Amino acid sequence: MKKALLLFDIDGTLLLTGGAGKIAFEEAFEEIFEIPNSWGDLDPHGKTDPAIFDEVAQQKLGRLLSPGEFELLMERYEEIFEERIQQSPRFELMPGVIEILEHLSRDPGIFLALATGNFERAGRMKLKRGAVEHYFLTGGFGNDARERDNILLAAIAYSEEFAGERFEKHRIFVIGDTEYDIAAAKKAGVRSIAVLTNGRTREHFEKEPPDHILRDLTDIPAFLACLK
Repeated sequence: MKKALLLFDIDGTLLLTGGAGKIAFEEAFEEIFEIPNSWGDLDPHGKTDPAIFDEVAQQKLGRLLSPGEFELLMERYEEIFEERIQQSPRFELMPGVIEILEHLSRDPGIFLALATGNFERAGRMKLKRGAVEHYFLTGGFGNDARERDNILLAAIAYSEEFAGERFEKHRIFVIGDTEYDIAAAKKAGVRSIAVLTNGRTREHFEKEPPDHILRDLTDIPAFLACLK
């Protein structure tokens, strides 16, 4: 059997930061644009970091950020986030994450990578806080694209370059906690595994049914059965 490529989302799938991202973003936005509480009632579920920047800028500034403003906000956000993620008392790994990543990392037939809307530096900080960064050598991030499906395509390309081989589409799996992860997988023509973590239910996936749905990542045999 050909090697499988497993592309993991971060937020809600592997971990939760306990609001550190929102806090860091609001501090950075207020520092640069002198507008407090910029996050408002924004729902970040499934949205990429660039898309969040765009949405807040449209709401609070009435326009998109210039390329220079975008870079400045991203850099300041990441600087503040590095401190906030370490201080976050509600940071948590999702159930079973360490155990399943350790199991998968020992399987020579599996290549682990990321497909996340996070900016890479911020995403790596989250994984480092959870002591799981070393399981992921490459992946696609919000730096690569604003749209999740294009991030996914970047993740596949980087993984193939790093692994030195091509992955057949039916052996590529996206693991995520939102319908947006699943929609991106369908658009890319690859398979998907949804996890019902971070408040998600089966109803959330009715319009974009994944190939498999798991309650969480605690049942390793059930997860492995999805890869057949």
